[in-house]
Amino acid sequence: MDQPTIIALAEKGKKEYKQGNYLAAADLFSQAAQGYASTQDELNAAEMKNDQSVALLQAGKAKEALQATEGTEDIFQKAGDIKRQGIAVSNRAAALEGLKKWNEALEEYDRAASLFEEVGEGDMHSMVRKTAANLNLKRGHITDSQMDVYDSLRLVEKPSLTQRIMKFFMRIGFLR
Repeated sequence: MDQPTIIALAEKGKKEYKQGNYLAAADLFSQAAQGYASTQDELNAAEMKNDQSVALLQAGKAKEALQATEGTEDIFQKAGDIKRQGIAVSNRAAALEGLKKWNEALEEYDRAASLFEEVGEGDMHSMVRKTAANLNLKRGHITDSQMDVYDSLRLVEKPSLTQRIMKFFMRIGFLR
């Protein structure tokens, strides 16, 4: 498969995803991943596998979404791409959450947040922490949820008005 064909598959997958055709998008991302793998482009193949995972999760296929993430973290780690490694870990966490494997999902969300913090991705760190907070809240772990919310505020790069108010209250000791 040649490069323009692979790129066209990936672009068509993105279009299908935006239109809500998640299974079609997942199939196209899978084909693009196979194409990139056939040209020894491991990074783009892993990227397509992660896109496939997200599409499968949106389609309600958590088990398949988890399978799609297999090995992608290692590829990004070997390449020194910590940001995409964090994305791969957070995709794995979301799939585990979809499978109702709460503890494993929370561990992966924590790892993803640490990776995002390591590379200064405050907004991504914040997003992962908010997701973990929601999961903890669903499980009735209020204190853990509060800790995740506070941590999500710590590194956010462009805080909303509500986030700025919460940060202020935390600074003056009103919120703990």
